[in-house]
Amino acid sequence: MSNRSFCLEGKQVVVTGGAGLIGNTIARGFVDAGAAVTVVDNSEARWNALPETAKRDVHFMVGDAGSVDRLPAFVADVDAALGQTDTWVNCHYPRTDDWGGSEASFRPETWVANVEMQMVSYCVISAEIARRMAGRSAGCLINVASIYGVVGPDFSVYDGLEMTTPPPYAAIKGGIIAYSRYLATLWGPKGVRVNVVCPGGVANNQPDSFVSAYAKRTPLRRMAEPHEIAGPTVFLATPAAAYVTGTALMIDGGWTAQ
Repeated sequence: MSNRSFCLEGKQVVVTGGAGLIGNTIARGFVDAGAAVTVVDNSEARWNALPETAKRDVHFMVGDAGSVDRLPAFVADVDAALGQTDTWVNCHYPRTDDWGGSEASFRPETWVANVEMQMVSYCVISAEIARRMAGRSAGCLINVASIYGVVGPDFSVYDGLEMTTPPPYAAIKGGIIAYSRYLATLWGPKGVRVNVVCPGGVANNQPDSFVSAYAKRTPLRRMAEPHEIAGPTVFLATPAAAYVTGTALMIDGGWTAQ
């Protein structure tokens, strides 16, 4: 196997939510693999606030991937602007102002709004870009989900804290995984590969007690660093993963192995 198996030179890659913690490291990973990378995010201010090293060699476009009613036009505009998209990564994470809290705190309207902004937006974007890729007989779609779309949370890691995992999160991430597999089987005969990455907990200035409890629960005894989500995501887009589709890749330090 040559180094070309892991090279993405000449490939056009789109990362939604690319001004965020995980989205930006994924974008940087694709740059390092030689791809031409376009980040789409709904906040130009958030993008501008990033250090220059995070933005180098990345093209930025303003776009609201959570606005469901205009998503087909959104995908068409981005795809047309690039000529074509070889790999599309959905990593945006819109949510309502009252996102968070326990099961008892979630109102039906909050459920509906977040399912629409998160799961439905991923599904509509995925369907549209996969259809376009199928017309070109090639393409790679990667959705960022979570281990909580596969296994139930261990609520003990939240003991003594106000933070928890929001109840719709599991339904949303599980739905993204299921629909990605649907698209993988639908468009596989047309040369389109569809996969999901499922990160575990990513270090992001959480309370010390949470970080300690999470590490004890994880075989590698630590949380992930943001850049550690990028490598497996980029791999799925390379020629080395040409026979990989319909999979949900755990990036979790062994959390789901127990």
